[in-house]
Amino acid sequence: MSEHPAPTESLEKLTPMEEFLNQNLKKLLLAFIALALLVVVYGVTRHLGAARDAEAAAAFAAAKTVEDYDLVVSRHAGSAAAGNALLAKAELLWNDAKKDSSVETLQQFLRDYSSHAFAAQARLGLGSKLDSLGKRTEAKAAFEQVIADHAGTDEAALAQLRLGDLLWSDGKEDDAKAMYESLPARHANASSEVLDQGEARLNWISAKLPTKEVDGPPKPKPAEAAPGAPKLQIGSPLLNAVPPAPKAATPAAPKAATPPAPKAPAPKAETPSAPKAPAPEAPKAPGQ
Repeated sequence: MSEHPAPTESLEKLTPMEEFLNQNLKKLLLAFIALALLVVVYGVTRHLGAARDAEAAAAFAAAKTVEDYDLVVSRHAGSAAAGNALLAKAELLWNDAKKDSSVETLQQFLRDYSSHAFAAQARLGLGSKLDSLGKRTEAKAAFEQVIADHAGTDEAALAQLRLGDLLWSDGKEDDAKAMYESLPARHANASSEVLDQGEARLNWISAKLPTKEVDGPPKPKPAEAAPGAPKLQIGSPLLNAVPPAPKAATPAAPKAATPPAPKAPAPKAETPSAPKAPAPEAPKAPGQ
């Protein structure tokens, strides 16, 4: 009776990782497929976004008028180019003396594009424009907002400078000095060019420079023209005309000498002639 060998345990036990893979292989494959789809979708979205940004940037670069900038804002809303268009529109309106509209455009930019790269500069510019329009309270609030939202930047330091300027122009010299003196401590990361402006203002205050413009001396009155002289204006062709060159004098032909008229002889004084003696008569012959 033959004996059969007992089966040996030739298979090793599976490791925990192998057991996990056997049990979750299907789930892992599905997760990998989903991740691949996300990568594809992200790439396509990014490509389309770059294409839209390029189109918006081209539209902004071609814009020249207020109407052009309005088209960029309406057709490419939410893009950086649309925000740039609002800033350019505000500046164009200000230069065209439409100052209230310019301020409203800046306020629209800050509402719709608060995370724009130029948000700090826009709010700083808004404060300066409000100040020039005499809206001091609103200007002060704008400068304070720059300091609160953009601490550590040059814009925040400039906003504090402008707050000091408002105090100085209001006659609050000591408060203005305190504002300028605290500039380096409160804005240590600001550029030296900005910090130097605070130091310059302190020197101006020490020099007692005037804060208001003084009218200069009146312009001298123009000299009155002599009676009968022509009245010429700036730009007159008579003023711009080049005077003709003087002509060389042509010597006159010598005139023929005219002989003097003969003078009439002076009348001679008549000398009375001597009386003639009578001639003696001849003697007569006798007998005659």
